[in-house]
Amino acid sequence: MLICDGVIEAVGPVRAVEPPGGVLEIDLGEVILIPGLIDSHCHLEWALTGGVSKPAPFPAWLGGFAARSQELDMHHRERAARWGALMALVCGTTTVADSGPSGAASPAISEAGMRGTVHLEIFGRERGRDALDRAIQHAEAIGLLRDEVGPGVRIGVSPHAPYTVGPDLWTALLEHPDLGDLPFATHIAESPEEVRLLDEGDGQLGALFKAMGREPGQWPSRARGPVARLAAHEVLRPGLIAAHAVQVNEMDAMTLAACDVRVAHCPQSNARLHCGDAPIAMLEEVGVLVGLGTDSPASAGAYDLRAEARAAGEAAARRGEPRSAADLLAMATMGSAKVLGIENEVGAIAPGLLADLVAIRPRDAEAAGYDTAASVLDPGSRVEWVMVNGEVLIEGNHAAKVDAEGIIADARQARHEIGLD
Repeated sequence: MLICDGVIEAVGPVRAVEPPGGVLEIDLGEVILIPGLIDSHCHLEWALTGGVSKPAPFPAWLGGFAARSQELDMHHRERAARWGALMALVCGTTTVADSGPSGAASPAISEAGMRGTVHLEIFGRERGRDALDRAIQHAEAIGLLRDEVGPGVRIGVSPHAPYTVGPDLWTALLEHPDLGDLPFATHIAESPEEVRLLDEGDGQLGALFKAMGREPGQWPSRARGPVARLAAHEVLRPGLIAAHAVQVNEMDAMTLAACDVRVAHCPQSNARLHCGDAPIAMLEEVGVLVGLGTDSPASAGAYDLRAEARAAGEAAARRGEPRSAADLLAMATMGSAKVLGIENEVGAIAPGLLADLVAIRPRDAEAAGYDTAASVLDPGSRVEWVMVNGEVLIEGNHAAKVDAEGIIADARQARHEIGLD
């Protein structure tokens, strides 16, 4: 492979590539080279929150998480995001689509040398003029974040979910001249209790809102279910990343496809929060683009997309829709690239694409010759080398751009400060 100025120029045997004189040659030995993994939905600023809540039905988990997350100040979130970015990078992730209320992931992604989109989250049920004012305030916050953004990072918008953001505010965000063209991401149809709250106005999630003294988002419509209600209010826009999409039927899937809404599949979180297994085969069959996301340690694993791909395989098997290792790996690479709309930049090893690459040392070199993708996803195989934009960021146990030991020490101290260690 020949790489020039961070771009893949040629792929093939050394004798066929014919590199020019003076080119630095890197011999990685017996490894499997794959495109950088792409996380289509994560929350880096919640990296400290592993163990905050045990696996439980979604409302019970959310109540515990909401209470503990309030204990994290901006300094905690910044340390968390740096740790999260490092964990993702060490696991072979080179691009992330992050959502969070503080934007702490933006400097963390840049400092690590990764690329990504940081969707600044917003919560609110304001109506009328109040909704317009709130959108203006959010645009100002995003403007400040964009002024400070580093290379390789884009800023977007995340109305958190239909039960935490009402239709007036959601519409105001879409119609604001400085926000409407930005990348959007949200959580849609994650749990059965979300469906019940929006359709019936009660249930365990409704009781949680009442106990917190808050009003849930209300989407008046004769339509049933989150997807249909959002469609009725015309807020499903092309390119919107919908995390989870578990509680959807065939009509919902066709609606998402018609609106070009893309889905970030988070199987570990779905399972641990008793949300169900997302109907990925049905979504893909009607044309919905699907990528893979890790969510956060609060509800899932530690930003490890290979582990998430294995969980996606298990979820598919539970639905009687088995997936090959190659399909699962594709979901974590080109699938996620398409969800983020960057398939012309990354997601494959091909001339003209950016040099985001990962070297996997297979546990069983002989088996790797028979099923390369299965060897990549094998938990016994390990990430040994990571490159982003032609720059080596991970080599063995060494992180090239950041002080890994310092980041880990800061994260441990932060967890101790909030009583998690």
